[in-house]
Amino acid sequence: MSAREKALVEDLAVDASGGVVVLGWRAAEDGLFLRIRGQPDEARLRCRCGRCHWIVREQFSEPGPRLLVSCHNCGVRSTFLMEGVSLPAP
Repeated sequence: MSAREKALVEDLAVDASGGVVVLGWRAAEDGLFLRIRGQPDEARLRCRCGRCHWIVREQFSEPGPRLLVSCHNCGVRSTFLMEGVSLPAP
């Protein structure tokens, strides 16, 4: 990601992320990036401690797939519904 692209990335505060539906995600050197339903660009998830690095787990169970995240620095946790994803092939 270029310096210009980094400047254009919008941060999403974990405390303001309630109700977000995740279409996809990627972990990169500079944080966790989410593709969010209804948003044209991806957003970087920012913790209340100011960090953007997360431990990520996908959970495939009822009532549907979820993305579970835990801040690598302070341990804050959040869960997001995921849409348009399927169970990875074995």
